[in-house]
Amino acid sequence: MLPAFIGIISALVSGVLNGSFAAPMKRTVKWEWENIWLIWAVWALIIVPLVIAFSTVPELFGVYRQTPSGVLVRTFLFGLGWGLGAITFGKGLHMVGLSLGFSIIIGITAVTGALIPMLIFSPATILTPGGLVIIVGMLVTIAGVAFCGAAGMIKEAGRAAEQGDNASRSNFKLGFLVCLVSGIFNAMLNLAFVFGAPIAEVAKEYVAGPTAAFRAGNAIWVLALAGAFVTNLGYCGWLMLRRGTWKNYTSSQTGTYWFWAFLMGTLWFGGVALYGAGASTLGKLGTTVAWIILMATSVLVGNVWGILSGEWKDAPKKAYRRMAQGLTLLIGSIILVSLGRYMLN
Repeated sequence: MLPAFIGIISALVSGVLNGSFAAPMKRTVKWEWENIWLIWAVWALIIVPLVIAFSTVPELFGVYRQTPSGVLVRTFLFGLGWGLGAITFGKGLHMVGLSLGFSIIIGITAVTGALIPMLIFSPATILTPGGLVIIVGMLVTIAGVAFCGAAGMIKEAGRAAEQGDNASRSNFKLGFLVCLVSGIFNAMLNLAFVFGAPIAEVAKEYVAGPTAAFRAGNAIWVLALAGAFVTNLGYCGWLMLRRGTWKNYTSSQTGTYWFWAFLMGTLWFGGVALYGAGASTLGKLGTTVAWIILMATSVLVGNVWGILSGEWKDAPKKAYRRMAQGLTLLIGSIILVSLGRYMLN
């Protein structure tokens, strides 16, 4: 019972960090998207994972040498695919805003990232009472995300109509498409963790104690996120060379921007590490249960940040009602998934 409780709490805190990491982007107005995203990628995908892994997993490279090469390649490739999700995630938030962007992307990611591991590794649990409750929780998550997305659309439609801005409508549609693509690729982060599990099993030979599962999982993230970094580096570098935005790094009054980028990276990887800890302590369905809790909490927190940052200023009352309904459903989904996991004990 205690490990399950700790796992759920870890997933909840993970969602808070994941839903908060992009908020500092609002403070980097003199940089373009690719400027802030590249610094985030260096910090979140390379530096922090390496520091934490070397601190928690003795003989890290020895772990990789003992792991079958096929596992290493799959983990890296899933990370590479997730890198595309990270790029489109950042672009999607930039184009449609924190609230709607989080809702669309994470709604799709939640279902694909949770259902695939459940079908592959624990298909028998789907028809048990606990499994059915988790499925219902998953459906409630989709409904909650749909309501949040509808609220964002109402808000944007009202703003575009008020301003008579057809270009804004067109950009919003493109941003919506980018968010859909991002949702599909973002699920690969969970698949990297699922299919990289043999790496953690080898790492457990080098670690001990009650935090062994959490520490061993860090060996997976180093490899998966290295793959993601390749994608992010290529795209951001190409953008900066094509647009000449690399010069923004020397712009005046942007010294604090580096701090905001580092904060984004620290918050994000902190969320990833805690997700891994939660999934590792929740048993066979850990990657499904923790993933749904992570995604639902991320949407909830992302929408709160969207409201606090002024994205919803002067929005129609109907949009606020839809948002409240969506957030209520998301809270309900977290409760249902947690209950389903308890019933499986």
